[in-house]
Amino acid sequence: MLQRTQLSLSRVLLLGGLAALLTAPLQSQTAIPDENGRLVFKANVHTVVLDVVVTGRDGKPVQGLHKEDFQVSEDNHPQAINFFEEHSGAHPLAASEAALPPNIFTNVPRVPPSDAVTVLLLDSMNTQMQDQSFVHAQMLKYLKGIPPGTRMAIFALGNSLQFIQGFTDDASLLSAALRDPKLGAGPRLSPLLTSTGQDAAEEQTISGAAEYNAGAASALQSFLAEQRASRNEVRVLSTLDALQQLAAYLAGIPGRKNVIWFSSAFPLVIFANPRVTDSSIVERSYEEQVRKTDRMLASAQVAIYPIAAEGLATTATYDVGTQLVGVNGAAAAQQQLSQSLQNDAQQRNAGHSAMDEVAQETGGSASYNNNGLGAAAARIIDQGSYFYTLTYTPTNSATDGGFRRIQVKLAHEAPGEKLAYRRGYYAADSKEAKADAARPAGDPLHPFMGPGMPNSTQIPLALRVQRIAAQTRVGAPGDDPSLQARNQPLPSKAAGDNPNLKAPLTRYRVDFVIAASGLQLDPGPDGSRHGKLEVTLLVYSHEGRALNWMVRNLDLDMDAARYAQVKANGVNFSLDIDAPNGAVSLRSGVFDLNGGLAGTLEIPLSSVAGAGPNNRL
Repeated sequence: MLQRTQLSLSRVLLLGGLAALLTAPLQSQTAIPDENGRLVFKANVHTVVLDVVVTGRDGKPVQGLHKEDFQVSEDNHPQAINFFEEHSGAHPLAASEAALPPNIFTNVPRVPPSDAVTVLLLDSMNTQMQDQSFVHAQMLKYLKGIPPGTRMAIFALGNSLQFIQGFTDDASLLSAALRDPKLGAGPRLSPLLTSTGQDAAEEQTISGAAEYNAGAASALQSFLAEQRASRNEVRVLSTLDALQQLAAYLAGIPGRKNVIWFSSAFPLVIFANPRVTDSSIVERSYEEQVRKTDRMLASAQVAIYPIAAEGLATTATYDVGTQLVGVNGAAAAQQQLSQSLQNDAQQRNAGHSAMDEVAQETGGSASYNNNGLGAAAARIIDQGSYFYTLTYTPTNSATDGGFRRIQVKLAHEAPGEKLAYRRGYYAADSKEAKADAARPAGDPLHPFMGPGMPNSTQIPLALRVQRIAAQTRVGAPGDDPSLQARNQPLPSKAAGDNPNLKAPLTRYRVDFVIAASGLQLDPGPDGSRHGKLEVTLLVYSHEGRALNWMVRNLDLDMDAARYAQVKANGVNFSLDIDAPNGAVSLRSGVFDLNGGLAGTLEIPLSSVAGAGPNNRL
C-alpha cells in the first residue's frame, strides 16, 4: 500500500551548479510535446476517439488530408467531427548533443518523439514450438536494423502475460532482453496446443475404431472434442485476460499504441467441429470477457496487428509427424488424406479469419503467408506512425451497454485507398455509468508509474542520482542505543515505505530539479505563488515487481523572492530511497495537483556510476 507523507517545504533546497546546469536545457527546450488537454476515450463515451490509418494503392501512408476529407457515422447516423489532428510519424534524430555529466538524467527528449509506440507480443501459449523459434530468430535479425528513435516494448504471453522489456529506443537493450533465457521471451512448449502429429493420430484412431464399433468411435470422438474444447477455453480466457492486462498497462500512455502480436493459433474465434453432433461441447460463450477486453483496448487506444508466426503457410499433411501409419488400401489412404487436407485448410482459414477480425475491430491489419516477419513488423511500425486522430460526441447518448458500429469514409476516396480504424465500441450501461461516477479518483500518478512506460514530458524534470551508502542491516525500533556509546554505529532505518525491506540494501539519493515553466503556480498577494506536487519514487525488479516505494506531497508556498529563485533554478529537493537485491530500475514521477500534468523519468540503476561521498552509514 502506497503511503503519502507530507514533504515539508523546509526540505526544499537549491542545488547550486546542478540546478543551473540542468534548468538551462529545460528552459531552452521548445519542442516539448504539450499533452495538456489531450482527449482520452472514456468508458462512458462522452467523446469517442478514433485513430485512422489511410494507405494508398502502394500500401504507403497517405498524408496531408484535412478534417473536411473525413466522414464519420455511427450506426448509419452522421457524426460531427469536433477534433482533428494529423500525426506524421517519427521525427528524425537531431545531431548528437553533448552528453550530460555522470549521474545526471532528464526526461526532456532531444527531439519530439513519435505520437505512437509499438509493443512486440510474443505468444507461446498459442504458438507451436517451431513457429516460436522462427519468430525469435526473425525478430533478433530485425532489431539489428531498426531505425534510430523507434520506441518499442516487449511482452510475452506464456501461462500469463510477462513483462520482458519496457519502452526504449535502444536496440541493444531490446535484443539483450530477447536473448536472456531468464526473462521468458524464448520458445517454450504450450500445454494447451496439440501438434499436427497428435491431431493426425487422433483422426486415425477414431477412423480405425469406427471400423469395429461405431458407438465406441463416437464416444471417443466426443471425449477428444471435449478435451480440445476445454483447452481452447483456457486459451481463450487466458488470452483475453492477458490483453486486458496489456491494455491496462498501456492506458496511461498518451496516443496510439500498435501491438504486433505473433501467434500461430489466434483463439478469439472458435469454430464448431461439424463431425461432433453435440455442438455445445465445442462452442463456448465469451461475450462478457470479449466485451470487457474490447472496451479496455478502445480506452487505451490500442490497435492490434496480428502476424502469423508460421510465416508462409504450407499444408501440414505432408509433414513427417502427420504421416499415416497402419492404413490399409488405397481407398482408405485417399480418404484419410482428403480428410486431413480439409481439416488443415479449415484450421488455417479459421486462424486467418480470427486475425482479420481482431485487426479490423481494433484498427490494425493482419499479416499472414509471409516469411519476412521483420519486414512485416517494419511496415506495421511505419504505417502505424502515420495516422489521423478524429473525435466526435455521439448523437446517441443512451447508456444501454449496446454495441455502436462506426464507419469512416473519405469524401473523395482515390482508387486503392484503404482505411484502418476501430469499427465500434460498447457503450456503458447505466450501472457502469453510476459506478464510474462513484469511483474515487485514486492516486493521480499511478497511471504513469508502471515499469518500462515511456517517460511523460508534460513536466520537464532532471535528476541527479547517487549511490550514497551500502547497508548490511536495517535498523529497528528495539535496537540497543548503547551501541553508539561504544563507538559502534547504529544500523540505519530503511529509506522508503516498504515495511518488509531486508538488507543488504543500497541507498540512493535523488536530487530533483523541476522546471517552473511546467507547473501551475497560483498567484497570491504581494507576488507570492502557491502550488501542490505529488512526488513518487519506485524501485523495480526486471520482472516489473515493485521492491520499494515512497509517495510524498509537497506544498509550494513561496514569497516573491523565493519565486524569483524558482523561476531561475527550478524547484529543487532531495529524497533518499533504498534498493534491495534484484533492483534494476528507479522510476520517478511528479504530478502537479493544480495543473493536472505529470512528469516521469525511469533510470536503469546500472547507469548510476560509482558511489557518493559517503559509502558508510
